[in-house]
Amino acid sequence: MQLPLFRKRSRRSRGQSLVEFALTLPLMLLLLMVALDFGRIYLGWINLQNMTRIAANYAANNPTAWSTGDVAAKNRYQKQILEDANATNCRLPTVAGTQTAPDPTFADGNGDGTSTGIGDTATVRLSCSFGVITPFISNIVGGTVSVGSSAVFPVKAGMTPPKDLVTPPPAPVAAFTGNGTINTTTISAAAPFDVVFRDTSGGSPTSWAWDFGGGLRVADGQGTSTIQDPLDVLFALPGHTYTVTLTATNVTGSSVATMTVITSVNVDFTWTPANPTAGTVVQFTDASTTGSPNATGTVGSGQRTGAGWTPTHTFAAGATYTITHTVTYATGPASQTKTITIGAAQCVVPRFANTKRNNAQNLWTSAGFTGTVTDGPSAPNGNYTITTQSIVAASSVPCNSSIVVNDH
Repeated sequence: MQLPLFRKRSRRSRGQSLVEFALTLPLMLLLLMVALDFGRIYLGWINLQNMTRIAANYAANNPTAWSTGDVAAKNRYQKQILEDANATNCRLPTVAGTQTAPDPTFADGNGDGTSTGIGDTATVRLSCSFGVITPFISNIVGGTVSVGSSAVFPVKAGMTPPKDLVTPPPAPVAAFTGNGTINTTTISAAAPFDVVFRDTSGGSPTSWAWDFGGGLRVADGQGTSTIQDPLDVLFALPGHTYTVTLTATNVTGSSVATMTVITSVNVDFTWTPANPTAGTVVQFTDASTTGSPNATGTVGSGQRTGAGWTPTHTFAAGATYTITHTVTYATGPASQTKTITIGAAQCVVPRFANTKRNNAQNLWTSAGFTGTVTDGPSAPNGNYTITTQSIVAASSVPCNSSIVVNDH
C-alpha cells in the first residue's frame, strides 16, 4: 500500500528540521558563552567603577598620607581596594608577583604650589583583567580582557580655605560607627571586645580627636588617636562600661559624638559529683567570666567564699537546695542561681559468713554500723566464729535498713 503524499512530506520535514537544529546548535552554544563572558566582564567593569570612586574618596579624605609616609593610612587604602577586587574576581596588576593597587595622584587645582589642600584634586586609576571562558573568544583576545576606570574627587582636608572664600564650609557634625553599627549609641559583647571605629561625620572635618574611655588601640597601645578611622580598639575589662568620644573639627568649628561600649559578663558554676547523696562532699567550681576574685555563693544554710569560688559543702539530708553564685565586676555584682538535688544517704550492707544472731551484733557494732541485727529464716543453731574478715559488701540500701543474718 502506498502512503499518501502529504505523509511522506511530513516525515521529510521533521528530518530536515533535526538536521538544521544539529547544525545550528554549536553556533547557539557559542553565542550563549560569548554573552555570558561579556556579561561577566561588563558587571566587573561596573564594580570597578565603584571601587575607583571609593578609593578616590578615601584619597581625598587622606591627602597627606602619601606625602608624609603614613603607612597605616596607605595600608588601609590598599586593603580596601584588594578586598573589593577579590569580591568581584577582578585581578589587579602585580608588582613582584603580588597584586597591588596603584597610588592616587594629586593635582594642584588652586595654583598655590601644593596638591594636598582644599581646591586640589585626587585621582585614582584602576585596571582589572578578567578571564575568558569561551575558547573561540580566548583565542582571539589572549584568554583575558582588561578594563579600566578612573575617578577624580576634590581634596577635603589638609589646607586652610582661601581667605577670599565667600561661603565658609559648615562646621562638621561628628558621627561614627562601631563594628559597622549604624544609628546606635551603645554596643555590647563579652570581654575582650575588639571594636573597629569608622568616622561618618558630615561637614568635611579636617582633623579627628578620639578618646576611647579606657579602651586601647591595638596598633600602639594608646587610649587616644587622631587618625580618621582607628581600627582594632580593645576593651578588655569584663562587666565594664566605656564611653568613646570623637571630636571632629574643620576650619569653621567642631562637634562631639559619643558611643557607649559595654563588655558583658556570664556568671556560671558547676559541681561534682553530678548526682550527690546526703553525706557526700560536694565541690563547687566557678565557671564565670573572669572578674573580681570576690566571688561568693550561698550553699545550703551558709555562705561560702574563696578565690575563684571553689568551696566544698556536705549536705546532711536528701532534698532540693537552691545555690546562688555572685561575682562582683566593675559594673557591680552579677548572680546565677541553680538548684541541686541531694539523694538519700546510701549505706553498704554487709552479709555475714557463718554467723548467728547472738554473735552477729558484736561484729555489726564493732565494724561501725548502727541498728539491730535479726535472725534470718535460714540461720541454723550452732556456734560460729565471728571476725571482721567475715564482712562482705553485698549491696547499697538506705542507711535506716535492718540487717538479716544468714549462714551464707
